[in-house]
Amino acid sequence: MDTATNADMIEFWNGDAGQKWVRFQEMMDVSLLPMGRRVMEATAPRAGERVIDVGCGCGDTTLELARRIAPGGAVVGVDISAPMLARAKARAGSHQGVTFQHGDAQVHEFAKAAYDLVFSRFGVMFFNDPVTAFRNLRAALKPGGRIAFVCWPPAKENAWVRIPTGIVKAHVDLPAPPAPDEPGEFAFADRERVHQILSAAGFRDIKIDRQDMPITIASGGGLDEAIEFFLEMGPTGRAIAAADTGDELKSRIVEDLRDGLRPFVTDAGVVMGATVWLATAHTP
Repeated sequence: MDTATNADMIEFWNGDAGQKWVRFQEMMDVSLLPMGRRVMEATAPRAGERVIDVGCGCGDTTLELARRIAPGGAVVGVDISAPMLARAKARAGSHQGVTFQHGDAQVHEFAKAAYDLVFSRFGVMFFNDPVTAFRNLRAALKPGGRIAFVCWPPAKENAWVRIPTGIVKAHVDLPAPPAPDEPGEFAFADRERVHQILSAAGFRDIKIDRQDMPITIASGGGLDEAIEFFLEMGPTGRAIAAADTGDELKSRIVEDLRDGLRPFVTDAGVVMGATVWLATAHTP
C-alpha cells in the first residue's frame, strides 16, 4: 500500500491525536452516536449486505453496522490510526462478520465491485486527494451500490466548536486554519465542493442535506469532564497545545470555559448545538 499520499494525516492519527481519541473513546462514542445513526437510518443497511466503514476509529460504528446486517452480512472497518484500530479490535473480540484493516482508503486495495454500502462517520475529510479516494471507494461498490457519510459544515455553524473556540481565542492565538481544500475536520465544509467531488468520482443521485441535532459532551458527567475534553481535543485542544500555556494562563482558560459552558449543563451532560452534512449517493 502506498501511504505517501496521505503521509501528514497518517502521522497525525498515529501520534498524539490517535492516542487522545482512544483515551476519550467512551465520551466520543456517546457524542457522535446520533450522527452515525442518522446516516444508518438514511441508507438502511440490510441483512446479508457487505459494508465498508471508512475511518472506523475505535469501532463503535463498525459493530453497530454488523448488528444491522446480521445475519449473513460482513463489515470491514478501515482506518489509518493503529492506536484506534487496536481499541476497535479489542472491543470486537470474536464478533461475527467484523474485520478491521489498517489502511488508507484513498489507495487501499478493496475487492472490486464487492460491496453494497460504503459508510463513514466523519472519516472522509482527511484525504489528500478526495476525488481519487472516492473513485477508489466507488470501484469497491457493486453496480447500484450506495455511499453514505456525515461530515462537518463550517465550524461557525456548530455551537460546540464556536463557543469554546471563542473562549480560548481570548487567551491564546489560534493556529491558522488549513486551506479549504486541505485535509482536516472542516475540509468538506463547502457543500458544493462535496457534491463536485462525488460527481467527479463517478457517483450519481447525490444528495447532501443539512441536519441539525444536539451533541452531548461528557454524557453522565459534568463541567469538569467537558472542560477536560475541550482542553485536549479538537481546535481548542490544538490551540492550547501550540501555545504551551503555563499553569496560571491555563487556570484562567478553565474558569472561562466553566462560565461559558455552564448554560449548557443538563442531567444528560453538557448538551450543545451541532450541524452536519449528510451525504448519500449511488454508483451507476
